Amino acid sequence: MHVAALDSHFGGVEDADFETWRSVLDVNLLGTLRMTRACLPALKEGGGGSVVFVGTQSAVAAPSQVRQAAYAASKGALTSAMYSLARELGPYRIRVNTVLPGWMWGPPVQAYVRFTAQTEGVSEAAVLERLTGRMALPELAADSDVADAAVFLASERARAITGQSLLVNAGELMR
Repeated sequence: MHVAALDSHFGGVEDADFETWRSVLDVNLLGTLRMTRACLPALKEGGGGSVVFVGTQSAVAAPSQVRQAAYAASKGALTSAMYSLARELGPYRIRVNTVLPGWMWGPPVQAYVRFTAQTEGVSEAAVLERLTGRMALPELAADSDVADAAVFLASERARAITGQSLLVNAGELMR
């Protein structure tokens, strides 16, 4: 499983610092692909296996709350690369899939909820309710939910699954 996440740069293209974008792409996209390439000899020697990328829901639908265009672009490129890698590595019985988390209840989102509540002068519960109100399931996915999805895709139980993206987002976005 690959989890590269340089996600601390905010903004869109209008105010972009493309050197910053380059660093995000280098970590999230190229770093992940370098790691994948480094693992290929062992995967081939072992007769196959699984590569699971951890992307982001933002790669397929931009959130309205926080603009992170560089992060979304890097993870979107990784998801696109996953399709090519699934075809390229399939003959070696190497599966390649991506987990696309949405909002995940963990330290970064907890900090966002706390900051937004303080900034807006509302309760943290009100901010959290605003986030979960868009979801089919009335709660945020936890970091462990994303990990469980990745472990499934890496397991033999997913032996016939390749070239797929799995959203883990409590039904905020459905495809």
